[in-house]
Amino acid sequence: MIKGTITQYNARRGVGFVRHGENGIPFSLRNAADRSFTDGDSVEFTVRGGKAGVAAHNVRRVRATS
Repeated sequence: MIKGTITQYNARRGVGFVRHGENGIPFSLRNAADRSFTDGDSVEFTVRGGKAGVAAHNVRRVRATS
């Protein structure tokens, strides 16, 4: 699993980007394990190619450990 941070998340549309290094990878809630995110959430995900290019799949929030 790749680690990243949620950016530009639009809750109404259920889409956003996962920032990984310098790259922003698009995702949709239908490809996410969790159903709600906020900008800045730490997540893990996989990347798949498709007709429109790469997209993040199985996006899930990483729980903070203390």
